[in-house]
Amino acid sequence: MNRDELLEVGEWVLGKTKFGELVQGFVETDDSLRGTAKVYVVQCDNEETIGKQVVIPRQWMERIPVGSFDDEEHMHDLIDLALATKDREWFIDLTAKASNMKQTSGKEARQTRSSSIRNRLGTSAIWEQ
Repeated sequence: MNRDELLEVGEWVLGKTKFGELVQGFVETDDSLRGTAKVYVVQCDNEETIGKQVVIPRQWMERIPVGSFDDEEHMHDLIDLALATKDREWFIDLTAKASNMKQTSGKEARQTRSSSIRNRLGTSAIWEQ
């Protein structure tokens, strides 16, 4: 990552501290004049650094690609993280998404059950569409 690229607060990054520790975390502040960012450490090869803020030069970090968290387990992990970081807006957004996921999965389950063949041994997967 070069010095001129702007980082957004909350963006996930991988980086290396001045002590050589490999860290993963999210950006809390971005100092474009100095070419550094303050990162809240979520994972690190040095357990003492986890949960602390570190300043990392931009050339020593890279953005983590945004993935889709389309299963409920990942969504609950993110909700826990939102609670731990006391990010109310993110928590509300995530709980709304989790609720939609639950409703959608419930509808899909009902549709699958109604379109399947039922016999005395149970539901037949052969006839499901």
